[in-house]
Amino acid sequence: MRFSATQLESFRLFMEPEQEWMSEAELTDTLSGILIPNHKIKLGQAFGRVLESPMPYAVNGGYRICVEGEWFEFGNDVMAEPLKLVDRCGVFEAKAVKAYGPHEVASRADYLCGSRLSEFKTTLGSFDFDKYADSYQWRFMADAFQPSRITYHVFLLAEASNGVISLRGIESFHLYRYDALQTDCAALVDACAVYCGSNPSLAALLTQRQQDAA
Repeated sequence: MRFSATQLESFRLFMEPEQEWMSEAELTDTLSGILIPNHKIKLGQAFGRVLESPMPYAVNGGYRICVEGEWFEFGNDVMAEPLKLVDRCGVFEAKAVKAYGPHEVASRADYLCGSRLSEFKTTLGSFDFDKYADSYQWRFMADAFQPSRITYHVFLLAEASNGVISLRGIESFHLYRYDALQTDCAALVDACAVYCGSNPSLAALLTQRQQDAA
């Protein structure tokens, strides 16, 4: 079967003993590749696209971008510091695929420059370090790309009732590979494969996806 790092992280969260916010139907949609982006997801995508390539979206006083029918505006005061974090010497949306036994995991890094990998995240809520550190998305990227470090830049945004977006702050931190990293990743892949194998239609879909990617 072929998974994405994002799908495996969703499976990990679903399997948490006390989680109540994700239904099995929602997990099945995620594993099937069905994603209906909400406002927060679109906001994050818009912010990321401006970070990656600001000039196409430049307007007087800032940047304006449309994501799936929804418009977002980021003033120069919002984007100035985030844009300084990108030195433009690397590659955005770098992709890698790694095999774990008979299964494959596709990872996509926001930004790769030499041996350093960066992830850009946005949130309208409070900063929660554990949310990012506990995630397996960075673990799969670390195992596939073998970077010297992974740096997260979390942009704390606020959105007023009139749609005006402001930047409350930026939280940055580093994460590193560790000895049991590959073992941990393989265990999650195996557990998800067993789960999918119990659903014949889902297993067939994932197997077909791997054959199409070959």
